[in-house]
Amino acid sequence: MFDDFSIVTTAVSSFNNAALFGAYFFAIGLLCLPLFYFARLYAGDILAHLNWKKDIEKKIGFWGVFTMVFWMLIFGGNYAVIRDGISLLPLVIAFVLFFSFVYITKSFIELNYLTFFNDKKIKWLTAFVLVMLTIVSAKPDLYGILLQLSAVVCGIIVGSRFHKNISDTCWSVLIFGTVTVLILMQPEYFRFGQLGNLTMIHLAALLFVGFFAITALVGKYAKARSKIHESAYIKLKWLFRILAALALVLFALTESVPVFVGLLFVVGLSEILTIYHLKQISGKLYKQSWALLLFSFGIIITCPVISCLGILYMSTLTDNIKIQDFTRLL
Repeated sequence: MFDDFSIVTTAVSSFNNAALFGAYFFAIGLLCLPLFYFARLYAGDILAHLNWKKDIEKKIGFWGVFTMVFWMLIFGGNYAVIRDGISLLPLVIAFVLFFSFVYITKSFIELNYLTFFNDKKIKWLTAFVLVMLTIVSAKPDLYGILLQLSAVVCGIIVGSRFHKNISDTCWSVLIFGTVTVLILMQPEYFRFGQLGNLTMIHLAALLFVGFFAITALVGKYAKARSKIHESAYIKLKWLFRILAALALVLFALTESVPVFVGLLFVVGLSEILTIYHLKQISGKLYKQSWALLLFSFGIIITCPVISCLGILYMSTLTDNIKIQDFTRLL
C-alpha cells in the first residue's frame, strides 16, 4: 500500500493538480520578465542583425505562426485527459495545422527562403522530421495520424499554389484566435488549467487575447466615416455595453465557448460602431493590437519566443501605446 512507486505517483499527481488549478502560465510569464526586458532593450540590434527591417510584418507573422506550429507539434498535448469520446479537438487541431501550413508555405516562398533547401538531403531530412513530429503528436490511433498528417500535407500543397494577397495580420489573428478557443475548449489538453476550475487569472488572460485579436482585425478593416448620428450612436453603444457585460458575467460563471465567442462578437460590433462614428482613427491602432496579441498569446501558451516577437514588432512602432485609445472603443 505504501510502496515507493505509489508514493512517487501520488506526489506527481498532486503536483500536476496544483499546476492545473493554479495560474501556471502567469508564473512563467513573470519569470520571463527579464527576457522581455532585454528583448525590448536590444530590439533595434536584434532586428538589424536579423535584417528584418524590410517586410517586418510578414517576417514576424511567419515566425510567429511557425513557432506556434512547432510548439503544438512538439508539445503534443495529452489526449488521455479528454473525457468526451467524441471530442472535436482532433478535427480543430487538424484545421489549425492546415491553415497554418498554408500560410507558412506561402510566406516561405514569398520571403525567398527556398535557397536553404536546394540540397536534396536537407529536403528529405526536413520532410522526415516533419512527418515524424506530426505522427508523434497526433491522436494515438490510425485515424488521428492520418487526419493530422493529411492536414499538414494538404496545407503545404495549397500554400505552394495560393497566390491571393491576404494580410499577414489577418492570417495570424485567425490562427491564434482559433488556438485560443481551443485552449478554452480543452484546457487540460494544453495544460492551461482544469475545465470547470479556471481561475479569474485564466479567464482574464483569455479575454485579453480575444480582445486584442478582435481589435487588430477591426482596426485594420474598419474605416472612420463619421456617418452615425450622435443620439443613435449613444443608444447603440450602451446596448452593446449591456450585452457585453451580461456575456462577461455569463462567461465567468460558465466558461462556455459559445459565450466567449459571442462576447468577442459583441465587442467587435461595438468597436466597429465607434470607429464608424469617429472622424479619424490612428492607423497604428491595429498594429499595436497585433503586437499586444503576439505578446499575450505567447504568455498563455507559455511560449516566450512569440511574446518576444511581439516586443520586437512593438519596438518598430513610432507611437506609444495609449490605454485611452483602447478604452474608447469599448
